[in-house]
Amino acid sequence: MLSDDTLVARTLSEGNHHFGALVKRYADYLFGYGLRLTGGNASLAEDLSQQTFLRAFKYLPSYDKQHRLRHQNNEYRFRNWLTGIATNCFRDLIGIEQRYQPLAHAAEPIFDPSYRDSHAFFSLIKPLGAEDRVLFVLRYVYEFSIDEISEHTGVNSGTVKSRLSRAMRKLRDTHHD
Repeated sequence: MLSDDTLVARTLSEGNHHFGALVKRYADYLFGYGLRLTGGNASLAEDLSQQTFLRAFKYLPSYDKQHRLRHQNNEYRFRNWLTGIATNCFRDLIGIEQRYQPLAHAAEPIFDPSYRDSHAFFSLIKPLGAEDRVLFVLRYVYEFSIDEISEHTGVNSGTVKSRLSRAMRKLRDTHHD
């Protein structure tokens, strides 16, 4: 199996068809991440995945030149780069969704039998706002470090810690009853 960096280099030098291998490799990961961020909204999670891959393809030369140098020893650097793009796409999509739907409905999870095991998780994080949900999912589902979350979201690491603490307190207070 070719490494992510090899596929990126081949996409840039030999043609776009090599990018398809990266899409196949990370499609499920991004869809799962999108489901968690959107509270189970499969349609929005699909849109998020598609937008992420489109932006990743557009900005692939910037990954090749900058991201590899900053993160030389991280085997997950391409996945982390995609996660950062997905987080920004989520912010953009949530802004669009909130313009067209009442806020009370935008946060409502969609139940689908294939997501049955995740329904409890979607209900758990429902009280969190979109930004806090991003931080919570990155930290407690995908186990990103505080510094990685800070890098992906552009939020100071001290602020990440305090917002995670407030989110945990809100979830405890909400679900403690």
